Formats: sequence, structure tokens, C-alpha cells
Amino acid sequence: MAVKVTCNRCGCTATISSSSIESDEVKRLYCCCKNADCGHTFVMDLSFSHTLSPSALDIPDEVLTRLHTSTRCEQQKIFSRLAAP
Repeated sequence: MAVKVTCNRCGCTATISSSSIESDEVKRLYCCCKNADCGHTFVMDLSFSHTLSPSALDIPDEVLTRLHTSTRCEQQKIFSRLAAP
């Protein structure tokens, strides 16, 4: 899915002409409105907000192996134990 950028001056679609990485969680987008009558050029920041579901890369290999051979109910118990402080 592509990022759709909208011009905040006229509401038309804008294109991302370039970008720069500001940090691991922020990317700066340099944009240009496609509306010839507007022509607004602007910068937007794309930033990480929060995790909805943890990455499988964060799950230890032994837990992944166990998950693949477990029932859905057993999987939920494993995840609840992982989430407990």
C-alpha cells in the first residue's frame, strides 16, 4: 500500500518527491501538490506511533517452535505468560 499524501492547502493529492530518515522512527517526506493551480510544496513527517501486534522477530525460537505445534487455546496461554510482568 502506498502512502497517500493530501495537500493541506487545497485538498488535492500530492506526490512525494523525496524523503530523508530523521531517526529510526521518523521519516521526513518532501511533497508537491499535483494541482497546477495550487503548486504548494511542503514537508510532512511520517512517524512510528505504537505497536498493535508484536513482531515475530521478537519471539524466541523455542517459543515459536512451541507455537507451531500448539492449539489456538494453548497459543493464547503462551502469549499471556509472555505479556505478564
